[in-house]
Amino acid sequence: MDHVTDLDLPGGGHTTVVGVDGGSTGDPVVVLLPALGVAAGYYGPFVKALAAEGVATLVADFPGQGVSRPFASRRHDFGYAAVSDDVVAATVAVAKERYAGRPVALLGHSFGGQVAMVHLATHASAAGALVLVGSGSPYWRGYPRRIKLLAQTQSVAAIAWVRGHWPGHRLGFGGRQPRQLIREWARFARRGDLIVEKGSGAGEPDFSSVNIPVLAVALDNDDLAPQGSIDNLVAKLQAAQVEHRFATRPEGEDGPPFDHFVWARHPGGFAQDVASWLKRVLRTT
Repeated sequence: MDHVTDLDLPGGGHTTVVGVDGGSTGDPVVVLLPALGVAAGYYGPFVKALAAEGVATLVADFPGQGVSRPFASRRHDFGYAAVSDDVVAATVAVAKERYAGRPVALLGHSFGGQVAMVHLATHASAAGALVLVGSGSPYWRGYPRRIKLLAQTQSVAAIAWVRGHWPGHRLGFGGRQPRQLIREWARFARRGDLIVEKGSGAGEPDFSSVNIPVLAVALDNDDLAPQGSIDNLVAKLQAAQVEHRFATRPEGEDGPPFDHFVWARHPGGFAQDVASWLKRVLRTT
């Protein structure tokens, strides 16, 4: 992917926006929001495949992920609101300036889909469509092995509290993450409501205000976001026009079987399916 611009973040941090141009006047532009702990560059093959279908895409590393600095620590702490307000808002602004007049969509992978929903519920007219790929609620009742999932998510929060951050880069899940974000995520897993802390207040955004087309994609072989998890997340979008799809590797197509991550590196025809849906729901005259 090509370097697009650098972003200065509040508190002295920074991140980088990368992407690939594609399409022309009237064609969709995607702002892709990564999964927890996944660097922007990981999505390069999928982004290039979207560009081949006429869809431009921008991706920014979330704070402390990829090339973004500083890393999460006891001193550098933040939650969902900061990711939405500081990184997503700035990347959407870059997209609207760089591709003026073209319709913008958000595409959230896993945790990125949760952030996308927070952003859409708190920033009017941020995007005209939303694609959720392997993105669900961590609420424990949406998983087959419920008690184990509940215990795991709460253990992550306990470790983050003690250490001042979650050392996922060492423990094999989610990358290095700030204590506040993990606290909000673990509460989401325990209670089912996504309580976002901002300033002196806390509450769940008004997800029912999101009234746009949504494509919710369940991935084959995906234990991290099973259908029950996806259903629990999408149920919050009461006013949205939601279409569900299941993505798997078609018989005869080259590439490893789909799972929570493989689609981004070996998209095959999946990128064409996403591009076709975006063009249909965002078509302009």
